Amino acid sequence: MKFPKSANVPRGTSSFESFQRILYWQHITLKMIGCDIFEINFRVSFLTVFIIFLAVLFMVISLINLYFFRDNIFNFTFVLVTFFYGVIGCGRLGFLLTHSKVSSKLVFEAKKTYELTSSGASETKVLVKYTKMLQQCVVFFSIAFMLGVVLTAIMPLILFLWNGEKILPFGVILPFTDPNSVDGYQLNYLYQISCMLWTPPGLTASQNMYFALVFNICIQYDLLILKLQALDELICQNKGEIHDIKIRSKIIDIIESQQRLDNFVTTLEELYATQVFIEVGSNALQIVMTLFVQHIDMWMPGYLILLIATFQLFVSCFLGTLIDIKSELFTKAVYDISWHKMGKENQKTLKFMLAKSQCSLQLSCGGMMTLNMNLFLTVYKKIYSIFMMLQNI
Repeated sequence: MKFPKSANVPRGTSSFESFQRILYWQHITLKMIGCDIFEINFRVSFLTVFIIFLAVLFMVISLINLYFFRDNIFNFTFVLVTFFYGVIGCGRLGFLLTHSKVSSKLVFEAKKTYELTSSGASETKVLVKYTKMLQQCVVFFSIAFMLGVVLTAIMPLILFLWNGEKILPFGVILPFTDPNSVDGYQLNYLYQISCMLWTPPGLTASQNMYFALVFNICIQYDLLILKLQALDELICQNKGEIHDIKIRSKIIDIIESQQRLDNFVTTLEELYATQVFIEVGSNALQIVMTLFVQHIDMWMPGYLILLIATFQLFVSCFLGTLIDIKSELFTKAVYDISWHKMGKENQKTLKFMLAKSQCSLQLSCGGMMTLNMNLFLTVYKKIYSIFMMLQNI
């Protein structure tokens, strides 16, 4: 993958190149595990099949362990939490592999947003602002996620030095092995560390691509608001028939940009709604089970699980809140237009835009609940209710 030359990118060049660079490293990471489904020429390879096999194998081993530890609440919970991470990973892998064309189309449209943006100071400022935010978000999430992986890997050593307890990073045990023996423990530990070599990079890179798409929606909303402000200034000039033609041209341009944004949000929603539901549900169940076990007795791995699951739940809801806010600002900007100073024909054209702005599309959790911080609070209230119910059993 090559970065575009400056000569080919006349508008917002530095921001576009920064955006390309961010995507480039995510593509490289995903390509290393055969799952670069955001690449337009993606083809299933032997490496892709091998990764799918490893993912399915891990899920099967986890299910066997759930049966094996059915009488041990601590080990059962540990394996169940790990199983839900497997559900998240397999769900994301499955959805994106079966919708690779849609995924690559979204990335293409995200790049097109940069290319279509005019070279005005305000437009350039918007691109710089959100590209920088994306870069910071990608770096922060990648470091935070990988830090969690490192802590998971060294947690067995920390616990052993602290209280002499022997545990495994994921709590999963390979069938027909004895984790209490030196050889059995080493084999299981090495297997789980090997899973960390391909799972976290894939999850991190795919999440970073999702960040890029969500921030692109924010860019499109802000650019639309700038166009509305320019339209309002043009309307206030009120210079006759030729002026009305210019206004009409502006309105049509805004409507076309609005339709492009709606199509982008709709496609992203169709691709991720079910996956978001799986991830939010899995994180919530992880928190409930961990809190229940912590209530019985102190369980050190539980603190790390609570931290990671809450962080992932917060990130998902926060991204949805961004779109919520931008949608409301756009609707307000539409209603702030001096429509009463326009000609009747232009007012009729404007009605279409007004109608569309009233039913702005948003990201959802499985198509049932809007993805925002209200959902985060609702989920935690439900977690508390279920936890209190379990306490009384």
